[in-house]
Amino acid sequence: MSAFAWVMNLDADFELARRGYSTPAKLAADLLRHGGAARALLGEGDVLIGGALAGEAIANPSRYLGRAFCPTQKAIAIMRRAGVEPEAHPDEAVLRRVNHRRFACALGGGLREQRYVETRAELEAALAGGPKLLKRPLAFAGRGQLRVSGALGEKDDAWIAASLREDGLVVEPLVTPSLEVSVHGFVTKDGACALGRICVQATNGRGVFRSARLADRADLRTDEARALLIAAERTAAALRDTGYFGPFGIDGYRYERGFCALSEINARYTMAFAIGFGQGQS
Repeated sequence: MSAFAWVMNLDADFELARRGYSTPAKLAADLLRHGGAARALLGEGDVLIGGALAGEAIANPSRYLGRAFCPTQKAIAIMRRAGVEPEAHPDEAVLRRVNHRRFACALGGGLREQRYVETRAELEAALAGGPKLLKRPLAFAGRGQLRVSGALGEKDDAWIAASLREDGLVVEPLVTPSLEVSVHGFVTKDGACALGRICVQATNGRGVFRSARLADRADLRTDEARALLIAAERTAAALRDTGYFGPFGIDGYRYERGFCALSEINARYTMAFAIGFGQGQS
């Protein structure tokens, strides 16, 4: 079994969103402070070579196979500079497509009123009927979001204009999750898929990951667990059909009016993957 040299590019969604992206100093500090849970992905003998939890240069790089939190072009370049051969990975165009929130919206399973908008007219129509949460299509851990509950301020309007100009927005009702859950899986290159166990996740009020544990029978009703697992199976099939292979996770949550079985798809490793599925699988 190979040992892996990992690139922990925990902000990979931003890499996929913007060509030439470089991690800002403040975000790098936040990832270093809050990203330690990702170390659980490392197996015995694995090392870190780049990203938010970057380690030191390694001796005998030929002993290792390169693996990334998400195998973006930037992550692959870090491996090659270190003399490490990357493991097989999807093209970046595939990564961008399946991590883009439009992909999750098209699968369904999210909030019934959820919309993906690309024009101001579509946005105005979607904003009717109460407070809304606006989400940029490639972001993570509660970043790239705007809560709208009344008239738009100047800064809000500028943020929305930039979002529509670049890539559109997801618009959905602003709800308060009372239980956040996830399921992780792995799609092999030949199209087989395995799913892990349901996790309960703890985040702060803005969606930043704090911890995860395996769910027990008291956490979810039978219908909620079934809906989440069906969403995971449908997601795995859609990922396979799009040409993706590798790790993935889906998030869902209970809220005051029901259960959302597919709030987002993470077609990469996640902070809870080692808990819900086990150490880095291949």
